[in-house]
Amino acid sequence: MNAKLGKTTGMRWLVKMGLGGVMLAGSACGLSPEASSPAVETAEVQQRATTAPIGQTIWLRAGTNGKIVSADRNISGNAPLVANRDAPQGWEKFVVGSAGGDYITLRVQETGAYVSADPNNAGELTGFRTAVGEWEQFLWVDFGNGSIGLKAKSTGKFVVTDTNRGGNAPLFADRATAGQWESFSWGADGGTTPPPSGSGWVQVWGDEFDGTSINTSNWAHNTTVHVNNEQQQYTSSSENVQVSNGTLKLIARYKPTNGYPFTSGRLESAGKREFGHGAVEARIKMPVGPGLWPAFWMLGNDINSVGWPQCGELDILENVGYADWTSGALHGPGYSGNTPINSQFKAQFVNNPVSNWHTYRTEYSSADIKWFIDGQLVKTVLKSEVTRYGAYVYDHPFFIILNLAVGGGYPQGVNGATWPYPGVPESTSNLIKATPQVMEIDYVRAFQWR
Repeated sequence: MNAKLGKTTGMRWLVKMGLGGVMLAGSACGLSPEASSPAVETAEVQQRATTAPIGQTIWLRAGTNGKIVSADRNISGNAPLVANRDAPQGWEKFVVGSAGGDYITLRVQETGAYVSADPNNAGELTGFRTAVGEWEQFLWVDFGNGSIGLKAKSTGKFVVTDTNRGGNAPLFADRATAGQWESFSWGADGGTTPPPSGSGWVQVWGDEFDGTSINTSNWAHNTTVHVNNEQQQYTSSSENVQVSNGTLKLIARYKPTNGYPFTSGRLESAGKREFGHGAVEARIKMPVGPGLWPAFWMLGNDINSVGWPQCGELDILENVGYADWTSGALHGPGYSGNTPINSQFKAQFVNNPVSNWHTYRTEYSSADIKWFIDGQLVKTVLKSEVTRYGAYVYDHPFFIILNLAVGGGYPQGVNGATWPYPGVPESTSNLIKATPQVMEIDYVRAFQWR
């Protein structure tokens, strides 16, 4: 892992390392709650698992007593879920994830552990599991009246808050049908009410590169950054940055300029298109050759005032010229440079190299950051994992960077090449001399959850 520096126009940055309606009721012993309260469920509703707020951090308010659901481990080491809190804090917030098909997972924000419904203990819900199996999967059922139900895969039953099972109102997945007792209202971080039924990720911006030049309302060239011992001079020339046939091309050429053997292109959306919590994705194909260093990444828009890494950096995609892997990473105060928050992704490229089209996406919120390749979640980093090292600096707007570097510290740390150029072996130098190498971008899009 080696250094990669960022900058906005005219501002030099520090070096970074790259790698990669409350319903009140109670049930009496021996009496089914549904016998004394009108059911809100119909057969149709019972089976309707709607789109859950995947990627969002939520809290749940029980219809039984109007209290917030908690997984506080200070109550018990096994962290049974109880509905006894007046307001949501860390123990009362859950990150919603996809478990495949119609099923979701709920992950306790405070610990990163999964909510589970153990069928061996009457389906009692706990929040201490470290891996996902059938016990940790639930259907998110929309009752169409502003409330939802959860149906556990392990028991096939709805989750209920039953105050007759204890003063803390524990949760069990053991009700065959759903009524008010099995209903929960919910809210997400940043709002007090859930989004409308059927909502989800909404595109708020995009560049499809349908013209013949870059859209200057979206992008600016950066031609003055020289960092990490990289061997390219960035230019604004059409030799290095082109828009044609519906794609953006960043092109590395052998053309000694300003003391650098290669030229290439770098675009930034700083001051033009900046995005808070949401998702950003791009469809990209990349050149292959050790030492080529394409990247799709983001930096905090406060970099000019607080500097790097305090601004935060989110590397969505990096590659150093190998066909069978990419990497992603976070950089911030206490975890920059040779950052411990990084991963290499290989499985997606076994029979489908990086030189083919792939979609690279990140989703970032106040609770976590996720990486996706071709729609598959490949990594999740919780806020609690980041704050082990330093401040979580991903709660403000970020801008987007696309660039194709050649050589430098990160490639050299992988390929070991020192000649003819740092991080660029002779085979790749000859490759670029013979044929300019191209990073091609089909589109870049930004989304928000609504």
